[in-house]
Amino acid sequence: MDNLFTKNDDEKFTLFKNLILKNNLSNQLLISCNNKVKLATFATEIIKFLLCSEKKGQDCQCDICQRVNNQTYYDLKIKGDFETTIKKESIQEIIQTFNYSALEETGIKVYVIKGVDLLTLEAANSLLKFLEEPSQNTYAFLLTTNKTKVIETIKSRCLNIILENSSNSEEVDDFKNNFIQTFFKNFENNAANNFIHLRQLNSYDNTECREYFLAIANVLKKKEWNKYQITDQTLIEKLNRKNSKLIEICYATANLLLENLNKELILEKGLIDWYNEV
Repeated sequence: MDNLFTKNDDEKFTLFKNLILKNNLSNQLLISCNNKVKLATFATEIIKFLLCSEKKGQDCQCDICQRVNNQTYYDLKIKGDFETTIKKESIQEIIQTFNYSALEETGIKVYVIKGVDLLTLEAANSLLKFLEEPSQNTYAFLLTTNKTKVIETIKSRCLNIILENSSNSEEVDDFKNNFIQTFFKNFENNAANNFIHLRQLNSYDNTECREYFLAIANVLKKKEWNKYQITDQTLIEKLNRKNSKLIEICYATANLLLENLNKELILEKGLIDWYNEV
């Protein structure tokens, strides 16, 4: 996912790592960029570094970093998907939960709002009151693809971070293409690696995950083996033979991701169904 970030983005990440090491990170961060994949990835990596005791960075495989990736860290709450309106009830749920003591040993509580520009007026007012009295061990990561629509009083209470905008979709397409190629290559070499590979999507919202499964279905429909450097003839024969069933699995997984269900379980079920066919 490094190809998502420019040199300036990497410099900002290094800056924040140093602030964390000096115990001087702002409690309230407003991060803006027109690329929601970049936003979600950047926030996740900062959160992992903040919570991790080993401070190894992106490649850390410790329990805390893995649980942040899988969104099973108890004191991490995520609301929003960059697409739909965020209502007052969602903000109140965060406030109510964070009024209690932290459940994890770090004592640090983190919440992420994807699409803070999509807060209703009532939700924005509730968040504003929460921001006005920040707890020392509570960190807010407010993400937006449209900073101009974020109310000024929220902007003024946060440290504003601006990542470089994408002039086009090349960065996203790059990651998508690499993801798809690796997905098929794993079936060619070591299919079990796809369980690890698929977990890269856990930091993305359901809409993004859905797009990847639809993209895989599209490769199968068009039989774009050369485009993604799929050369193993035995695998290609299986993919051709099971083409309709595999496309059906991709669409079924994509449709489940539209519902308010456990994303990790949906992704793993989709992959298991692939295993049973391939």
